[in-house]
Amino acid sequence: MTTPQHPEDFLSGLRLRSAREDGVFWVDDQRLGVFEPEAARRVSATNWHRFVLQDRLVDIVRRRHSPEMRWSRIRSAWLTQLHALATAEQHGLLIERMQRALDARAGQDTETDLTMLMQDVALRSLLPVALGGLTGAEAEVVRRDLEMKLSRLVSATPGGVLHHLRHVGVQIRAGLVVRRVLRQRARGRRGREPDLADPFVDLLPELGMDRALDVVTTVLTAIGGPPGTAAASVLYEFVRHPGWQRRLEAELGAVDPVEFRTAPTRAAPVTHRFVKEVLRMWSPPLLLVRRSSYGFDLGGTRLEPGQWYLLSPHLIHRDERVWRRPDVFDPDRFLPGAPHGPADRTCYVPFGWAPKKCVGANIAVVQLMALCHLLCTRYRLTVADPGAVTMALRFAPVPENFRGRLDLR
Repeated sequence: MTTPQHPEDFLSGLRLRSAREDGVFWVDDQRLGVFEPEAARRVSATNWHRFVLQDRLVDIVRRRHSPEMRWSRIRSAWLTQLHALATAEQHGLLIERMQRALDARAGQDTETDLTMLMQDVALRSLLPVALGGLTGAEAEVVRRDLEMKLSRLVSATPGGVLHHLRHVGVQIRAGLVVRRVLRQRARGRRGREPDLADPFVDLLPELGMDRALDVVTTVLTAIGGPPGTAAASVLYEFVRHPGWQRRLEAELGAVDPVEFRTAPTRAAPVTHRFVKEVLRMWSPPLLLVRRSSYGFDLGGTRLEPGQWYLLSPHLIHRDERVWRRPDVFDPDRFLPGAPHGPADRTCYVPFGWAPKKCVGANIAVVQLMALCHLLCTRYRLTVADPGAVTMALRFAPVPENFRGRLDLR
């Protein structure tokens, strides 16, 4: 599966073909594009049904099968832990970590790269949610690994052999940190933490260390790119729409801080609509490539078991058959009964499709709304020429030439 050299042109071509061919068509001789909302939901849900972790390394060596561990069980453990973290206290800690990261960069004499700033803020604020209790040195190793992975995704020119070898070394060190944390927690040498890694300490005998490492690495990788690009997209639309800036400032300047931390979507509905529209237009990733485990009849097209298919929330969110004026930024399309809103729930999928929907969807919305709150109450963001900022389509929408100043109000 190769990545196109010019993803903007590739996506534009897919969008045109999707409109002509009702959202389901062969992209090439190997991949079926499934961009019709209901078909995408059905294929995604069915293929997730019996998805399991790979066998443990020790069992592969011994040519035997490990105890089956379904990803649905892993997902359930994550959701239980995230439910426990969905409190005003935990939301407050998340906002405090974001504020510390922003304060460290506010008031500088020179402009800063706002896209990379948002990556740093998102990573520093979410790392304790994924893997908490790290020493400063351990946290730095894990952040460095995730930053290098991100640079490979967003860079227009891939690094050379030396860069690749350096990244492999950092990746190995980060894996050793995760192993050490899990092992020490299991042996009582390190305190347990209310994070997304902790449920798997008790499952280590069944999972094995290599599968537990895969699980924790999955959630670390999830916080090392998409949350930062989504946050950068919030800033992108914030500076491009002064009218919406004023609406958010009016709402968030008057909102009760305790109520906002307890239930932000209820306390700040205008801000919630703003974030939802940002995610509609610029939700990461742009394309998902999957192999089908089942056969599907999709209109006049048949997807056989073992064949590859493509999914794209980005294309569904730009489908003129289910959204009116989809290329126009308008958060009020999410008002109840708005004629240009989603035709139904299958048409709005910034976090994917149930039952495989991103487990971090709720905390992601909280984080993006908290970013809006900080921008409107604590900081002043200045971008000299917002019209010169462009949105590049890579692994996700990434604002380019996005530089500005962040000052305390």
